[in-house]
Amino acid sequence: MTETTRAKRNMSLEWLRICSMLMIILLHSIDHSGVLENLKAGSALYYAEWFLYAAVQVCVNCFVLISGYFLVTARFKPAKLVLLWMEVVFYSVVIKVILMATGQIPVSIASLVSCLIPVFTGRYWFVTIYFGMYLLSPFLNVGIRALSKRQHAALLLVLFVLFCGMISVYPSFKGMNSGGGWGLAWFVVLYITAAYFRLHYQPTGRKAKPLVIFWLCPILMLAALAVSQKLGIARLSAAVENLWRYDSVPAAIASAALFVTFLNCRQRTTRFDALISTASATTFGVYLIHAHANLCTQEMWQRIGMLRNMGWWWFVLYQLGIVLAIFVACALLDWLRKTIVEKTKLHAAIEKLVSRLWTKYVRREERV
Repeated sequence: MTETTRAKRNMSLEWLRICSMLMIILLHSIDHSGVLENLKAGSALYYAEWFLYAAVQVCVNCFVLISGYFLVTARFKPAKLVLLWMEVVFYSVVIKVILMATGQIPVSIASLVSCLIPVFTGRYWFVTIYFGMYLLSPFLNVGIRALSKRQHAALLLVLFVLFCGMISVYPSFKGMNSGGGWGLAWFVVLYITAAYFRLHYQPTGRKAKPLVIFWLCPILMLAALAVSQKLGIARLSAAVENLWRYDSVPAAIASAALFVTFLNCRQRTTRFDALISTASATTFGVYLIHAHANLCTQEMWQRIGMLRNMGWWWFVLYQLGIVLAIFVACALLDWLRKTIVEKTKLHAAIEKLVSRLWTKYVRREERV
């Protein structure tokens, strides 16, 4: 990899992509394992887990911010959607077949068929919403580029009030963003936010202030949780519970702060750049493997001792070790898949075919 390629890839955001995936796995280890439901209120572990749960609420937001940061200046490539679909289908089918063959889940032809249309079935909610965002990206880019810096900033302020502020003030009102932080509307908000950083923000190299803001957000969330439990006010408890959403005020602010922190990291060439780039390229595969609907279940998490070890003082260290082990194992599997696919040159052939068809039947109409 040349120095030019490294700069183009922006190694600091490659690091953030890896960190975001680690946080996604950590989030799943908390809310998919039964840990939250089995915590003893007021205990040290209770506050430790809720703090971690608050800190990792930025995970999906950061992933979308990274995508938007690059897509706003990129050319729309339909081949990317085709390859993404194929990768999702591959893991959906292979994992399900293995689980069926080993007797972990019942054999179902209908379930296998549904794996072929994962975007429409919502088998992976993130993929479905990302797919929609990518389709909208060329149209969003036209509007975004028409905005001045001041207009873009004003738009972000309006979106922040509508999609973050209102839900925090009145938790039961979800009309502006009925999908919550899991909907297309919120992904579009994040896309527009990332576009502002790409088009109008000049990295300063200063990381301390945004990093402090990032950590301050989960600390305030935890403090709010403790106060609401102490006072026992139902409306306050509902408002505090709403903070643990991707589109909550603290989660949104923390996401932007962490994103800026990594943007401000200086681009330096290191001996680990090739390894980081390779690991970063596997993050989507890591998500598809560990978050498979038949793998990321409470039963599966219990098999690796999540609930069994909750009584020990070293549980959090054990949990972090499990998260790292899952990431490494899944990354190696996806790296192996990518290596095999590259040798077959299948992706290159598909990308070439889709690009030709797109140029012939769609872009030709644009020229006419």
